[in-house]
Amino acid sequence: MTVPVFLAALAFAWPLLGAAIVMAAPTPRSREIAIWMAGAGCALAVAVFLFPATSAAAEGWDDDPVQRAGRVMLAFGLLLTVMENGTLQDRLLRGLPHISTALTGLACVAPDPIVGLGILEAALAYGVFVFSRPAGQARAGWALVRTGSVGIFLVLSGLLLPSGSAPAGLMMACGLVMLAGLTPFGQSWREENDTYLFLPFAGAALLLSMRLRVHGGEAFETALVAAGLASVWLTACAGRSDEGLRLFRTFPSALALIAVGAGADVAALLFLCGWCLAGGNRSGRSWAARALACFPPGAPFVGCLLLLSMLSDWSWSVTVLTVAGILCAVVRSVPVEGFTQDLWPEDAAGRVACSVLVLTGFLVPLAMMLGAF
Repeated sequence: MTVPVFLAALAFAWPLLGAAIVMAAPTPRSREIAIWMAGAGCALAVAVFLFPATSAAAEGWDDDPVQRAGRVMLAFGLLLTVMENGTLQDRLLRGLPHISTALTGLACVAPDPIVGLGILEAALAYGVFVFSRPAGQARAGWALVRTGSVGIFLVLSGLLLPSGSAPAGLMMACGLVMLAGLTPFGQSWREENDTYLFLPFAGAALLLSMRLRVHGGEAFETALVAAGLASVWLTACAGRSDEGLRLFRTFPSALALIAVGAGADVAALLFLCGWCLAGGNRSGRSWAARALACFPPGAPFVGCLLLLSMLSDWSWSVTVLTVAGILCAVVRSVPVEGFTQDLWPEDAAGRVACSVLVLTGFLVPLAMMLGAF
């Protein structure tokens, strides 16, 4: 076994090992151990991106550089999640971010997308089991697993239809929109802990959508662009209320699906970076609002530039609607009283997120010029 293959295998197994150690650790030290394990997972993910396993033994693991970089984003999303959380008494809830990240990472590298969807279903079932254990939560858990399972069923149904046909593309696109949690079509998040599952889950759905594009054909791409554009405008018109901020947290996912439909995979990767590091319940914070609204110089801003350069070749009318929707969202993201915090966050998690967002925004275009993507 070569070193790159060993690193790839270790990167996929590390979050599961981290979950076992975190759940077995004494409660007072669990958060510190979780941070160290997640940080090591980030280092492994970066190593796999820089030194991909290209031998025959690793066939099916490394799809392309965008997929490998996407798994780096999932790893950093896990790090930020455990840094933001305090000490949790519930052992299963404590290990859920690691397990969901591990399963979604495996789903992205499954040789057959059907196997990847099955792994996503397993991640959803385990997360719902953890959420629904407290008394009175069974109904909420059933609602979550129902929505996710319907999305997976639609994608599977589309895969069974002839490749490139309009019904196959439409069914797959509808399923992926639901899996990505796109407003208003996807998951309904009720509790703050839901992000432990849905941040990596929706990220994996975006990465899988790039692989499914070949089977879906033109109808698949058009449906993704239409759904993403509808979500962008719904977010842009939502206003500055708490409900508007709740809708705003899926804004990068909407732009990422538009990018996938337009064939701009690198732009989708940059939006995925914004989703993993600033999405979810972080959208109400000052630095996160700037990142999600595509303020410069972070990764989503660079993603917008790449997306618009590709979208103009796809359709000028869609380009104009997308630009207008983004500008409206930028205006809506500024609170009435303005941003009251400094550009540099005061908490360690926010600083890590802002650093990674800015570095990704600078390094990805440089890597494109050097031919890495």
